[in-house]
Amino acid sequence: MSEIITNIMPKSITYTKSWHSFSDPNSQIQKLLFELKITTNNTTKIFRNLESDNHSSLIILKDQIKFSDIQKFTICVSKLPFEIKSIYELEGIINHNQSFYTEKNDNLYVEFSQNSNGFTICNCSYLKNL
Repeated sequence: MSEIITNIMPKSITYTKSWHSFSDPNSQIQKLLFELKITTNNTTKIFRNLESDNHSSLIILKDQIKFSDIQKFTICVSKLPFEIKSIYELEGIINHNQSFYTEKNDNLYVEFSQNSNGFTICNCSYLKNL
């Protein structure tokens, strides 16, 4: 006959804290997803950044986007983890009469500026607290 083993001890499982998993459901870590869509010469370009603070540099000089080529823009900022009520948008048409353009609403501030070569820098700020 076979023997029945009765003195087996279960092995405990330890979970590491992670803001991506089920083991830490009350995590308060929030990030902001900044997404900028610009229309240049009838083509759309999208820039995305994930940030831990309220500011993002979406277009930098290295991207070599001409300020005079940008026709319109839409900026969307979302809090992560996603909540339906925490998606903020701002859109506008660029006025090329100056070397910069700014737009603001209650939640977002965006500025486009150009350097002496005409290339664009775009910064966006979320105006509320995380």
